[in-house]
Amino acid sequence: MGEVRRARAFALSIADDAGLSERQAQNLHLVVEEAVANIVNYSGATMIELCAWQEDGRLYVSFADDGIPFDPTRHPEPDLTLPVAMRAIGGLGIHYIRKLTDGMAYRRQDGKNILTVCKTLGV
Repeated sequence: MGEVRRARAFALSIADDAGLSERQAQNLHLVVEEAVANIVNYSGATMIELCAWQEDGRLYVSFADDGIPFDPTRHPEPDLTLPVAMRAIGGLGIHYIRKLTDGMAYRRQDGKNILTVCKTLGV
């Protein structure tokens, strides 16, 4: 879980560089932390690479790992209308990532999972 702490510092740096508001920075932090925690806890990855860039008024964050293939964009939305005891375990992290970003794309390339999320700046 040391990677999650490193990811937190990465998210804070991105937020500062992009001039995000306090709320936007907190949302970015949650997105980065959830994505990295899922990779660490479930993928069996031995490496994680994070990359961020701004383009055309959007902030992009990419997560690459060498874990087992997993496409989070195909993961079903959790049924939040059910009582907690009746819900399937897992999926809330992906749910938060979907809700706190403006887009999410996945590809498998060169033996790596690559998840890219984007957020429109100034919104």
